[in-house]
Amino acid sequence: MDGDVTPAETETALRGDTSFRPPDPAPFVDPAPFVAAGRALDAAGVRWCRLRERGEGSEDDLLIDAADLRAARCALAAEGWRERRHPGHGSHRAFHGYDAAVDRWSKIDLVTSLDYGRWQEWRSGLAAGCLARSEPVDGGRHLAADDAFWTLLLHELLDRPGTAPRRAERLRDLAGAARDDGAGARAIASLLLRRWRPAEVIRAAASEDPAPLADLRRVLAAALARRPSAISRRLASRVLRWIDHRDPPFLREGRTVALLGPDGAGKSSLAQLIGRGGPMARQSIYLGLYGGSRGGAGKVHVPGISLARRLAAMWRSWLLGWWQARRGRLVIFDRHPYDARLGGSGGFGGRVRRAILGHALPAPDVVIVLDAPAELLYARKPEHPLDRIESQRRRYLALADRLDRAIVVDANRPLDDVARQITAIAWDGARAAGGQTTVERRR
Repeated sequence: MDGDVTPAETETALRGDTSFRPPDPAPFVDPAPFVAAGRALDAAGVRWCRLRERGEGSEDDLLIDAADLRAARCALAAEGWRERRHPGHGSHRAFHGYDAAVDRWSKIDLVTSLDYGRWQEWRSGLAAGCLARSEPVDGGRHLAADDAFWTLLLHELLDRPGTAPRRAERLRDLAGAARDDGAGARAIASLLLRRWRPAEVIRAAASEDPAPLADLRRVLAAALARRPSAISRRLASRVLRWIDHRDPPFLREGRTVALLGPDGAGKSSLAQLIGRGGPMARQSIYLGLYGGSRGGAGKVHVPGISLARRLAAMWRSWLLGWWQARRGRLVIFDRHPYDARLGGSGGFGGRVRRAILGHALPAPDVVIVLDAPAELLYARKPEHPLDRIESQRRRYLALADRLDRAIVVDANRPLDDVARQITAIAWDGARAAGGQTTVERRR
């Protein structure tokens, strides 16, 4: 069988040793998803502006009016962006999107308040004014030059303590338009308490010598550390992030995906590729009908014991997957007891057994049925005659017609291409199940 797993490997999966965190996403330089998101926000009447230049990164930082947050969520969801909650990060809300055409993940970070510090403990009160003064640029909205300077300066010096400013050159460019009597200047002056005057801050940012900015960073950090109003927010953020890093259940939406298909369709290989590089940690679990519920040699056979053991093993694996999905993970079931619904030889007892196994577990969020020409499946795994493979293939297609959440995916392509399509379906499962994701169904 394709992807046969030994009892030892099944036990490894049950212990959770197969979970893995995604690597950092590759740079995403195509601005089209962000442009489309901006247009969707405009169409929904959301008041927003871009906080910083996006450059060549895969993330866009947007400031929106707090009263428009619900409308923004709906607008982004309609464009395929999904929110991933991370408490302890102030007003930050992360929305992720996936482009299967180029296999790239992108992120929009929405904020409704401009809070600074490693723990977002200082509330600057600048958000409303920055939004009001923002200017239309190239189909979107950007901060006015003065606001862009002060918000970037605070972000670089307070949000990443102990590191050199990454956008020092951009700060120098903006320093020429910075005002020492504007809202940003007044905000930083309230934190510095006359240790530095706003005009001195502007000169430090305009200088190519990094020493003045380093001195300013230390003064700002010390002032923020002593600020009484920030202490409770700092403590609360630290506690919430500690909890968040442990993937608490019911905080983030997970997804369960079952992979079905004939031998040679590539199920086990695809299980390691689906969702790679995305925001969800992944876990692959074998949930097939095989893998270790048989009794040992010489033991007395008791009718029904083998079936009970098989059901117990299946439920144990399913519960592990359910729990990991509740923790916000992408759970990929390599095979599923739905295989028992394919039919087969055997008498009345065999049919009853298959009916019990095939209906024993709750349905996953999405069922992917992999399909390819029998000749290709045989070339990949020539363990069975060609006519038997063709018969198996047709039974899987018939099964897909009977399952409510099944989507047939053409596996007659490189595995990376198939994995991209399944990743898109898994990420956008609700719309995919409704037929809005393009899939090829062979009849």
